[in-house]
Amino acid sequence: MSIHIRVVTPVVPTGLTKASDFEGILSSSDRVTFTEIENGPASVKTAFDAMAAAPDVVAKIIEAEEIGADAVVIDCMEEPGLQPGRECVSIPVLGPCQTVMGIACNLGHRFSILAVAPNMRVLFENKARISAAWEKYASTRSVDIAVANLAAEPQLLKENLLEQAMLAIEIDAADTLILGCTGMIDVAQWLQQRLHDAGQPVPVLDPMPLTIRIAKVLAQSGVSHSKAAYPSLARRQLRGYENSTLKKFST
Repeated sequence: MSIHIRVVTPVVPTGLTKASDFEGILSSSDRVTFTEIENGPASVKTAFDAMAAAPDVVAKIIEAEEIGADAVVIDCMEEPGLQPGRECVSIPVLGPCQTVMGIACNLGHRFSILAVAPNMRVLFENKARISAAWEKYASTRSVDIAVANLAAEPQLLKENLLEQAMLAIEIDAADTLILGCTGMIDVAQWLQQRLHDAGQPVPVLDPMPLTIRIAKVLAQSGVSHSKAAYPSLARRQLRGYENSTLKKFST
């Protein structure tokens, strides 16, 4: 059974996200396609950015179901549009932050997140509470590199990740680590190996590949989010969405 996972990147096109970012995650018989939004922020760093991205993200989630995708993954740790998106479709819709926190809770006793900026701490603390992962949350540490510069400064990213990872382990007592940005491409295995070489046998979780694989398992198993928790929407009065996919819910 071939599975189609649709990735929704909740930013306007900037060239930072490429189809090649998702190659090799699933088997060759499966498909991982991605789309970006037309209206919204260039990056998601604040609650305001997430709010601005959400309407187009939800529209893209609806479109994914309409084109026959088996599941949707939102390509951002802020997970804009996750809850309303689940109300609009029946296929699984996953966000990488809540998904990978659940995995971290199963793999260890305390997890830390390696974020791009110090101000992301509040976001991850809130996500840990929402995900029922607060009791195992150890800390958020920052590499202090802008999202737009992650691909341009790979060596600096690796150096800062290793430094902050060691601090999370030695000071915060973390035994499991999560990369705090989906734009940290192809560094999880490198970091995990460097930590193992230094005598720190902790797993490093890369949110997007793990979430895409979990989405495949859910789709194959015929399991999706609970419609008791995320009831399907009835039509309602909506203004200003005449040219949006959201108009399907308008009276």
